Amino acid sequence: MRAVLAERVIIVVDARTIVADLHDAYARIDVRANAFGTFIAGPSKTADIEQALVIGAHGPKELTVIIVGDVPPSAA
Repeated sequence: MRAVLAERVIIVVDARTIVADLHDAYARIDVRANAFGTFIAGPSKTADIEQALVIGAHGPKELTVIIVGDVPPSAA
């Protein structure tokens, strides 16, 4: 996945993989199985460069998540 370079990202998620919070998400990660990963919360923004506001400098400007299946009660 190249979410850092794309302006718009669409992700399809199996509802059974949704967790309630970041603590649960970290608990499910097997760091030995994947070389790296990322949590995407929204576009970054900065005004450091010549004090001009830049939105989406380090991530997508738009994120669409399509949830397939029923969301578990623990994550709703």
